[in-house]
Amino acid sequence: MKKVLILGAGYTGMSAAKKLLENGFKDITIYEKEDYVGGMAKCIEFENTYIEKHYRHIFKSDKYVIDLINQMNLSEKLIWPKTKMGYYTQNNIYAFGQPLTLLTFKPFNLFQKIRFGISYIKIKMTNNVEKLEEITAKDWLIKNCGNYIYETIWEPLLDQKFGNKKEEISMAWLWGKICLRSSSLSLNREELGYLKGSFELLTNKLKEYLISNGVKICLNSEVNEIKYDNNKWNVLENRFDIIITTLPYHINIKLFKYFLTESEKKKMELVKYTSARTMILYLKNSLSDYYWLNIGDKSVPFGGVIEHTNLINSQNYNGKNIVYISNYMYKDNELYSLNKEELLERYMVSLNKIYKNFSKDDIIDYKVFSEEYAQPIIEKNYSNIKMPYNLSKKGLYMATMPQIYPEDRGMNYAIKSGYEIADIIGGDFL
Repeated sequence: MKKVLILGAGYTGMSAAKKLLENGFKDITIYEKEDYVGGMAKCIEFENTYIEKHYRHIFKSDKYVIDLINQMNLSEKLIWPKTKMGYYTQNNIYAFGQPLTLLTFKPFNLFQKIRFGISYIKIKMTNNVEKLEEITAKDWLIKNCGNYIYETIWEPLLDQKFGNKKEEISMAWLWGKICLRSSSLSLNREELGYLKGSFELLTNKLKEYLISNGVKICLNSEVNEIKYDNNKWNVLENRFDIIITTLPYHINIKLFKYFLTESEKKKMELVKYTSARTMILYLKNSLSDYYWLNIGDKSVPFGGVIEHTNLINSQNYNGKNIVYISNYMYKDNELYSLNKEELLERYMVSLNKIYKNFSKDDIIDYKVFSEEYAQPIIEKNYSNIKMPYNLSKKGLYMATMPQIYPEDRGMNYAIKSGYEIADIIGGDFL
């Protein structure tokens, strides 16, 4: 029986291990450099329960997560609260995101509301993603919405996500974002999924399932060198027939530099990432009744305010309110290197501006978490550089965030990638 090594114990790696087991593989090892599993879905302890380091919810279309929740006997924990989305622009917060809220969105006149609605429907009805690859989001949106709608809604959102790369982002990427989220929308509300007790429940159940079925999960096991001889991969003094790497591209280039073709290296080198910093505020009082507030003001140094306790009641956290401040940026951005105290000082100016009754005295505590490789930058004709799961070197496979395209990154598609790569390996070796 072939021995399989998986690099990375995030959801892609653990899902690949699960599907490999189901496909008949018995000797599976996962190496993880951190002292925990779950990757970016990792949670932290808070008030005798857990919360995510980075805000998290699922959509009605996330069938892989929902199926896994059911398989891990957690379906009773899955709830679908009704949530509200808002948009901050022109010094005001407006309800925005559900179809009916468009009717009351004051920054648009009637013609602009109709034009926005038609463009949204057009995106939803588009099946030819390949054609959307050929145009930037900016060009498509200006053509179909006009400059005012683009500058009021879409440009600030693209700017917060991609900064100086915003004008190069493919419309295919935005299509994926809109189609994913709209699955949880009705005319006047949105229903998002969450596990009572956090997604740490699912992470731990999956880990326990793998271990109970013989998968070896080795934490604190960073791999810095890989050798190959006699058709075997030598890693941390162990030998394997197959390797699946779920690590970021730049690490794979270093680890597998002798086993990649020049074409494979070049494609991976062309993909760039944005980083992210998420601040968690523990507050005495709620900020508003919105779960998700997008920021359409370029003077604000963050992109979104996600009030977690408008998704799941603050009673679950002994009455404390939990708010995430979302911010994508590049590593050379000054905000990326600030300590948490300095970052809060920068944020407070805008938080006081958005929430008139909010003050620093409302903050009980706060934390900041950073992710260096948070979001691949999807430019035009991205499919030309999208990497396949199976690489040229026999026995070497790769499933990483940039390969999820045209869907956007997230837990659901991490699970899907893990399943797909396991099926390919099953076809190659069974």
